[in-house]
Amino acid sequence: MTGVFASVDQVPTDAAVIVPLFEGESVEEIEGALTIGGECLAAAVERGAVRAGRFQQAIFHAHGGRPALLVIGAGPAADCDAYGLKQVFQAASRTLTGSRYSHLAYLERVPVDAETFAMAAAEGAVLGAYNEGLKKSSGSESLRSLERVSIVRSTPAGRLEEQIRAGVTIGEAANLARDLVNLPPNELTPIRLAHCAAELARDVGFSVDVLEEDAIRRLGMGALLAVAAGSDQPPRVVVMRYGELDSPVRLALVGKGLTFDSGGLAVKTLEGMSAMKADMSGAAAVLGAMVAVARLGIRGVSVTGYFGATENMSGGSAMRPGDVVTAFNGETIEILNTDCEGRLVLADLLSYAVHQGATHVVDIATLTGGATVALGSATSLAAGKPSWWVHRVVRAAERGLERAWPMPLYPEYRRAMDSTVADIKNTGGRPASPLTATAFLSDFAADARWAHLDIAGTAFGDAEPYRPKGATGVGVGTLVSLVQDLFEHGGDDPLVEGAVDASSGRSVPTAGDVQVQRVRRAVDDTAGRNSPPSTRREGMRESTTDG
Repeated sequence: MTGVFASVDQVPTDAAVIVPLFEGESVEEIEGALTIGGECLAAAVERGAVRAGRFQQAIFHAHGGRPALLVIGAGPAADCDAYGLKQVFQAASRTLTGSRYSHLAYLERVPVDAETFAMAAAEGAVLGAYNEGLKKSSGSESLRSLERVSIVRSTPAGRLEEQIRAGVTIGEAANLARDLVNLPPNELTPIRLAHCAAELARDVGFSVDVLEEDAIRRLGMGALLAVAAGSDQPPRVVVMRYGELDSPVRLALVGKGLTFDSGGLAVKTLEGMSAMKADMSGAAAVLGAMVAVARLGIRGVSVTGYFGATENMSGGSAMRPGDVVTAFNGETIEILNTDCEGRLVLADLLSYAVHQGATHVVDIATLTGGATVALGSATSLAAGKPSWWVHRVVRAAERGLERAWPMPLYPEYRRAMDSTVADIKNTGGRPASPLTATAFLSDFAADARWAHLDIAGTAFGDAEPYRPKGATGVGVGTLVSLVQDLFEHGGDDPLVEGAVDASSGRSVPTAGDVQVQRVRRAVDDTAGRNSPPSTRREGMRESTTDG
């Protein structure tokens, strides 16, 4: 499905070549390699057939034994990073696969390194070929199909084929996550979601345990069960394991799996409820990441994926404002808002993951509308403790062709969650709601290195030139990139003197990384300095905080 060509002349005539064009550049730089329908690119630009504005496109079909060409505006070259490049290539793929082209070849001519270009091209090609009409009863003849992704590059470079394959694998895993999120909630019940995980584990090659309601109750996951109580659909907890389970670095990926969220007794408006099938996007990202990591065959790591699948409904047994429930770690939670249910599910899963021996944890969830208010749909929100771990997750997002923005976690946010009747309450109100929610979760992450990703603004959205309305598959790229980073560099703080690169045995550089220092100043890891409740399940680690 992959290939590298030295020139456009080598590309088969049934393929289409994608050429990014930047604002203000001289087209003479590339026209020597391209003849479009008998005219040079400069002439096409001059008569307005080709424009460099972002996502503006012109198709020139195959002519004279040469393949078709799509010239796509990429905006100013100075603004072109790998994330933006992936979107441009995704838009090109959406156009071409919609026009029956199944072999896409990307002409490399952008200011990023060759391997990053190959990854962006491959992942963008796969994401752009996504078929969103899952439940349409007709129109299958117009489905997009992508059979091959290639790079056109005049000089050989390193691991291009490997990077193309990785990009295809991650793109396919993200599309799997999109399919799950886009399924209607009457079909994707908690049981069905757990069944999907079990089937994928068998097909791809990782182990899975599915815990039914009785097992969940025996474990004492009272917070998750409180959320599930108002629904006729029984909950499930899914635990997926891959890699070397005795590794000193044991990564837990924890996803929120609300297959539908009505808000419970604090019922949402119709507008607020209409997209709540997407409230399991975190679970979908974790499942997609586990599939990609297994398919890529990343070795030397221990990765365990967790998600709790349930609905939040308003049946006769639904949790009520004023209820107090007990989480897996023994901590009591006062329920004040039944629409703050995702953190209850995550509370049990986080403490269970730590109890199972996780040393590094990332949870991912469509958790708060406040994250969307703060950051819109441009980036996911990241917070946690300690700050260097949050930074590594943010950097993993960048390398994974996604975005995450670090936010502080001050002790005031945890104090806002203090309850007068229980150990903690489940809402701190509107002020800083994404960060008070993160502070709530910090109680259950205990002493693990832990980061929280709020994808409420990035997981599901309106149509854009590069994607249809619906799920985005966000999070898969970040989590896979993080697994690769842990394999290459180990689980220590990369700025600690003497930290060792796990793959090479060489010391990790400790100076000159200005971005690390800036993020460290931005992310305060002082959360949770108030002493946590002393009540803990027998045999569990004492909950501590990084100072």
